[in-house]
Amino acid sequence: MATLTSGIMSGDLPWVMIFIGIFMAVVLYFLNLPIMTVAIGFYLPISTTSIILIGALVRVLVEKMSKSDAEKEAKVSNGVSLSSGLVAGGSIIGLIGIILQVTGVITLGEVTGFAAGNGMALILLAALVILTAIPIMNSKPAKSDEE
Repeated sequence: MATLTSGIMSGDLPWVMIFIGIFMAVVLYFLNLPIMTVAIGFYLPISTTSIILIGALVRVLVEKMSKSDAEKEAKVSNGVSLSSGLVAGGSIIGLIGIILQVTGVITLGEVTGFAAGNGMALILLAALVILTAIPIMNSKPAKSDEE
């Protein structure tokens, strides 16, 4: 994105990269693959896209475990709502943390030990996946008035 922005501002666009991107988008379109999903994977770091992949795998699991289309629809809908709430909640907590740091209420210390490594992140990710999947898997389709 920075290369594209600076190329527009300077009048020296990287045309080879642009034409490669157009060619890839056309190929993905004819292969019936999601163009924007692949494009996001190209410019976001693996730490971000790996979480998106894990979310997609949870969705596949939920869809495979559903017995009917109505149940699958309800579970996926609940999963999207829950995931959106988690993203919004994480953003709000992040903003609160920034405000607390800028105002000097809290100061950052050096993280050491187990919490500084990837082990803690993997444990938290596993806990989040489990705690997210349980309510989604237990959700049932809403009963309609026709039944």
